[in-house]
Amino acid sequence: MLSVGCLKENNDHDFRVSLTPETSNKLIKKNINVYVEENCGIKSGFSNEDYSRVGVEILKKQESLIDKSDILLSINPLDINFNNVSKNAKSKIFIGNFNFNDLVPDKRFTFLALEKIPRIARAQSMDILSSQASIAGYQASLLAANHLKKYFPMLITAAGTISPAKILVVGAGVAGLQAIATCNRLGAKVIGFDVRESTKEQVESVGGKFLQLDYEYNDSDKQGYAKEQSDEIQKKQNEMLSKYIENSDCVITTAAIPGKQAPKIVTKENIQNMNHGSVIIDLAGETGGNCELGKYGDVEIHSGVTIDKPKNITNLVAEHSSLVFSRNVESFLNLIIKEDKINLDLNDEIIKSTNLNLGDSNE
Repeated sequence: MLSVGCLKENNDHDFRVSLTPETSNKLIKKNINVYVEENCGIKSGFSNEDYSRVGVEILKKQESLIDKSDILLSINPLDINFNNVSKNAKSKIFIGNFNFNDLVPDKRFTFLALEKIPRIARAQSMDILSSQASIAGYQASLLAANHLKKYFPMLITAAGTISPAKILVVGAGVAGLQAIATCNRLGAKVIGFDVRESTKEQVESVGGKFLQLDYEYNDSDKQGYAKEQSDEIQKKQNEMLSKYIENSDCVITTAAIPGKQAPKIVTKENIQNMNHGSVIIDLAGETGGNCELGKYGDVEIHSGVTIDKPKNITNLVAEHSSLVFSRNVESFLNLIIKEDKINLDLNDEIIKSTNLNLGDSNE
């Protein structure tokens, strides 16, 4: 009987879990054994009893979990001493968000990296980057509202009319679009910008006004991600963006380029020219940040402007972050499990893209 095991995250700063009781229950109904490491879901709001109630077996030792499971799940790169895994162990499949740079730690086993899932229609339900980015964009909006010393919506009160907050969201990927939508729901006046002119309709569909700058747009790559801009174009873009940055109550930046340092969008000079009390939420902090000032993981004040570069922002809603990640995993498992057996079809674009054991053949 096929078995799936959920490892407890070794990253003390990440509260998520890769398999929730909901998904565990679905797998068990498909005649799959499910094991989880003790207390793996506590920080996400899922108790051991929640798992036991749906038929999951709780294991205290990681070694036992690895030994019993055919497929092992995690979110972060694994902190496992593979030398301790039995030399006689049958081939196992590790699934997660590994960032191993295509180097597998033990060639006896297969490693499927969910962050490498291609952006194609049938892979949308497996796309962990999009599901987590959506949560990041939502939460960034709430952080902005909490930091800003103003109302977001326009209010008509006995003391007069309060003007709505002016928000600029840079980057109209999944995180940016969710930030625009959330700020709009909160009643703010929202402008969205992206180097991909093709995102204009998407920005407007979630309640934002698309900022159309007068320069030649360099659109997305084949995967739909923004291309890295030339120095000349980026300089011109920043010059034109400056007045919008400086006139905004809050700037939320989400601009990222896969495998590259985040482009610098908000300069020190921009910050000096912003009104005191303004806010910058920089979601690209892990790859250097879109804002020149501020440290990843910290909240700092420069020239009266609050700069927040949140770390592990998905922790703030860890239950739902885990829920959607787990559903992404379930969709991926449905692809590789056929008739109660593992079937890694290397001709399948999704499996081929995620299989780190294939090395350069993925390119």
